Amino acid sequence: MSRYSYFNKYTKNTFFKNFLTLFTGSVIGQTIVLLSIPILTRLFTEEVFGIYAIYASIVILLKTLATLCYELAIVLPKRDKDAINLFVFSLLIVFLFSMSLFTLIALFHDDIISVLKIEKISFFIYFVPLSVFFLGNISAFDYWNNRTDLFKNISIGTVSRSITMSATQILTGFSLFNSIGLVPGMILGQFVNFVVIAKLAFKRLKKDAKYISIKRMLFLAKKYSDIPLFNTILTFTNTLSNELPVILITRYFGLESAGVYGLAVKVLKAPPGIVGQPISQVFFNKASKVYNSDGDLFQLIKKTYKNLFITSLVIFIPLFLVSYFLDFIFGENWTDVGSYVRILIPWLFVMFLNSPISPIIAILNKQKTILVYNILLLTSRFLALYLGYTLYNDIIISLLFFSGVGVFFNLLILIYFLKIAKDSVHQKERVYK
Repeated sequence: MSRYSYFNKYTKNTFFKNFLTLFTGSVIGQTIVLLSIPILTRLFTEEVFGIYAIYASIVILLKTLATLCYELAIVLPKRDKDAINLFVFSLLIVFLFSMSLFTLIALFHDDIISVLKIEKISFFIYFVPLSVFFLGNISAFDYWNNRTDLFKNISIGTVSRSITMSATQILTGFSLFNSIGLVPGMILGQFVNFVVIAKLAFKRLKKDAKYISIKRMLFLAKKYSDIPLFNTILTFTNTLSNELPVILITRYFGLESAGVYGLAVKVLKAPPGIVGQPISQVFFNKASKVYNSDGDLFQLIKKTYKNLFITSLVIFIPLFLVSYFLDFIFGENWTDVGSYVRILIPWLFVMFLNSPISPIIAILNKQKTILVYNILLLTSRFLALYLGYTLYNDIIISLLFFSGVGVFFNLLILIYFLKIAKDSVHQKERVYK
């Protein structure tokens, strides 16, 4: 087979084309963010990065509650007229949650700040509902575009957010408004992403808008009620588990340490995010179709894991080597970033293998089991950081405990994903016999 024929064969493959579209957008978006970091670390202090990290963690946590995970259901129905009702229902939920959140913050602002001990972001806390609104809607639009195979829209939205956020943050750093930090740039990036992706999806939404009805929305909301019932708690506990270090490091070791940790995670998650996010979105689309058409889900997952392992080696080996030069890249004030990166690499290496496969939970309706897993993981991570602080008062030891827990639990879930996929194939074989 000639090289042209080989390439032509793969470009005709739907999975490959969709992945390539998302991958391109992810590469451009993440590259822009990565290139901006060495500039930002010379313009802003560790404390500013800590404020950015704790704000982002709060927004990400609340976003999981804002959507009730109904956006996951958009991909599942066989008919588009059902999918658009779930899409609009998701938007309504996000709007109502954001308005309720703003009301609560306005009424109990001082109490919230006092309980969470986040005085340094006292002003920015008012903008949390706005960020939650943008992220919740972006998530719904992403799943709608996924459903309708409009992956190009997702990529354009991703790139527009990265350009806007990075450019705004850099300009802020050089301006007289340097003191406002990194958060405004993040919010503006989210806004632009939301506007762009909504505008791009409008044509297709207009075509299916005639099917929207309150009665149908409520019927479908009830039909897919297992998704908010289990996935919201599931997603929230998983997100809390991932964001826990920022919250606890801020509390135990201060905003400066949280800023260094946030930067280390940002550096480590950006390259795998370039590949992992598009794979996850395309995998959800492909796996849903394979499962609905009684295909071999186990073979799809096994093949995806093999490709992810090879990709993980290509990503994390260079990251490990680069970690010894991060003080040169980011500036002399960031000497601890390299140590944090080397400690966290084993955890993120194994996590990268599982993250793109995680949509299998919704497809096979395994939310109950994964909820138990997430609660155990959350408890173990809390204990790892807490014991590292109380017994040693050392952030390095705390992170070693945290990373070790992450590796162990991710290996468990890898085995579980393979098992449930294999079981699903055997169950269908028994049905047909």
